[in-house]
Amino acid sequence: MNVPLLLRGVDLAAFAVALVARLRAGGVVVSASGPAGFVQALRRIMPHSRSELYWAARLTLVNRADDLPAFDAVFDAVFADAGVGLAPPARRRPGLTAAAT
Repeated sequence: MNVPLLLRGVDLAAFAVALVARLRAGGVVVSASGPAGFVQALRRIMPHSRSELYWAARLTLVNRADDLPAFDAVFDAVFADAGVGLAPPARRRPGLTAAAT
């Protein structure tokens, strides 16, 4: 399996558990199956960009619309300098909130 540069050499399970721990500490409710779902998504998608990583995490780790602002804040804090510095997709279009996307 070819691993993209974004996650090359990363233990995906440890990565998922660490991100989930940060999300939970930030107030995001993540289900017990969240880390496993995230790892499966990473293996299927093999994200090549911060944006792809964002969506893999958001779709597998966020279950409530109320958690989107906290998710975005934690994701930004963790990955602010990763990739090419893309903002989460929900913030790219003026006037839209994360819940509206």
